[in-house]
Amino acid sequence: MDDILPNAGVVSPDCVATVHEGDRLQKNGLIQRASGALEKPATCGKANYTLHGDRVEADGRRTLRAAATPPPEQSGWVQAANYASNTPIGRIVATWTVPSAPATKDDQVIYFFPGLEQLPNVQSILQPVLGWNGYSDKAWTLASWNCCVDGTTFHSDPIPAKAGDVVVGDTYSTCAAGQDCPTWKIDSRNTTTGRTSSLTTDPYDDLTWVFGGVLEVYNVSTCGEYPGGPITFHNIQVYDRNNVRVASPPWGGSDTSGINPQCNYGLSTTATSATISY
Repeated sequence: MDDILPNAGVVSPDCVATVHEGDRLQKNGLIQRASGALEKPATCGKANYTLHGDRVEADGRRTLRAAATPPPEQSGWVQAANYASNTPIGRIVATWTVPSAPATKDDQVIYFFPGLEQLPNVQSILQPVLGWNGYSDKAWTLASWNCCVDGTTFHSDPIPAKAGDVVVGDTYSTCAAGQDCPTWKIDSRNTTTGRTSSLTTDPYDDLTWVFGGVLEVYNVSTCGEYPGGPITFHNIQVYDRNNVRVASPPWGGSDTSGINPQCNYGLSTTATSATISY
């Protein structure tokens, strides 16, 4: 059974690797286990599907979905509070509350997260992710992700969450201020239960595309398939590489006018918050 992963679309399980607590994802794609042993994940040799339904072969060849056959359900990023930074970022942290489960529980997958990417050449995204039905479990879970290095998605061991739990997602350099750091941590922390799911990874380049809060969905065909909303990412803090806090991030949003189903999508932001409506 294929997995539906944040940012990756529909992905073969052969293209997913778990990085456990104490392990480290290196820039060469090897996982350094806590024991010191190096492990090479299985080569991602199967085709994946993008958010728009295009088929991507293992060698990079693409077969575009015919424009006359649009997907019958919404899959992809619905809304994202984001901006491009002129200087490398050293940390982003945000807090949000797990919403109630969707009234209609089908095969839909819902993801919420802040995150960081590279610009202009995106190689990966570092993201602490709250997901509903992310593991075909019809439940809320938390995990930390680095997607999609050489076609492979890496994530930490997921931990449970439930409606009302308070989540903190923290993505940060582990080096001293001012350094181009090869080791980053992504912490997905459930402050209500006291449990954290962490990923240690190479950032794969300077991180300058900043996401204060994102709603990403798959297989949503009715508005009842969304969880309770709106959802607010609050106490968002962004720091540059010199550990200087960005006072007023210039958040922008997305055009949701063409999304089907249309569920009154909206985005409002302040310097420290992003509220996504649906």
